[in-house]
Amino acid sequence: MYLTDYRALLIDCDDVLVDRDSGIWTALQPLLENHSDRLDREAVLAAFDEAVRTLYPRFAELGFSGLLCFAHRQLAERFGLKASWEEGMSFARSVGNWSLFEDAPGAMLYLRKFYRLLVCCDRDAADREQLCERLGITPEDLLSRVSNPLEDSAWLQANKLKPEDILQVSRPPAEPPKSAGLCLIYRDHGNDTQQCPADFCINSMADLVAQHQRSLHR
Repeated sequence: MYLTDYRALLIDCDDVLVDRDSGIWTALQPLLENHSDRLDREAVLAAFDEAVRTLYPRFAELGFSGLLCFAHRQLAERFGLKASWEEGMSFARSVGNWSLFEDAPGAMLYLRKFYRLLVCCDRDAADREQLCERLGITPEDLLSRVSNPLEDSAWLQANKLKPEDILQVSRPPAEPPKSAGLCLIYRDHGNDTQQCPADFCINSMADLVAQHQRSLHR
């Protein structure tokens, strides 16, 4: 299929539109500055992601802020650092300061002319309105990751969509959806397009815009 064959984009918020890694790294600095050695950024982020994965089954109980707070505490314990619950909650509230990737606002502005833009992410209710404003989408188009809209037949019917109408835009690794298309955004991680494990493999949201423009003129 071509990019122009889809009616909607289901875009992962973090790591595709929002620079989550930089936001996490910056917010961790008050904790990490107490470590005797300089810690590697990628190693710290990998350890943080591991903590989040182990806590994710408790998402319904903890909420997004609670998830980040507990992951902060687990990371502190892993590196032998002391962290109070107040520091953990302060870290969790930093989510509102995570910056958008530079190309995200312009790409969203362009793509909304051709698609319904659906953004998939984990956020607490208090943070959702601000995020919608930054992304230029309506609240009903900001979807929870746990809702799994591509497999929610009631949601699809209510929105007059079929899975094959939707292109999921994610950061690798991502499991290909059953019926929808998949576009992987590699950004600075590099990719081999000849071994692309998805329908489309590109380097940025700006590249997605450029490829869509080429599709219009095919």
